[in-house]
Amino acid sequence: MFSQNVQMMDYVSSMPQGIAIPRERAKEEASSGSLIHHVVLGIVMILLPFMAATILHGFNVQAEYNMQQVRAEVMSLEKENSVLKLEVSRLDAPVRIQKIAETKLGMRLPSRNVYGGMEGTRQGTKSPKASSASSPKTVR
Repeated sequence: MFSQNVQMMDYVSSMPQGIAIPRERAKEEASSGSLIHHVVLGIVMILLPFMAATILHGFNVQAEYNMQQVRAEVMSLEKENSVLKLEVSRLDAPVRIQKIAETKLGMRLPSRNVYGGMEGTRQGTKSPKASSASSPKTVR
C-alpha cells in the first residue's frame, strides 16, 4: 500500500502544470478577469478626483474671466458717467445760460437791480418805506 501511495505521488508530480481541471480553470479565468476589473476600477478611482479638479478649475477660470469683463465694463461706464456729469455741469453754468439769453433770445440784464418788496402806493398813499428810501433823512 505504501508503494501505491508513492507511485501516486510520483504520478501527480509528473503531471504538467498547464493541465487543470475545468472547474479550476474557470475559477482561474474568473479570478484573473476580476483582477483586471479591480485594477481598472482602482485606476479610475485614482484619476477621478484629478479629472473633477481639472473640470472645476476650468469653471473657475471661466468665472474669473467673466468677472474681469464685468469689472472692465463697470470702469468704462463710470468713466462715461463722470464725463457726462462734467458736461451737465458745463451746460448748467449761469454764464452760459446768460450768454444764450443775450445772444439767441435778445434778453438784457436790467440797468439797476430791484430787490424785494413793492414800491408804490397803498390805497393812493405812498408807503413810509418808499418815501424814506427815496429821500434821504437829514439830521440837524
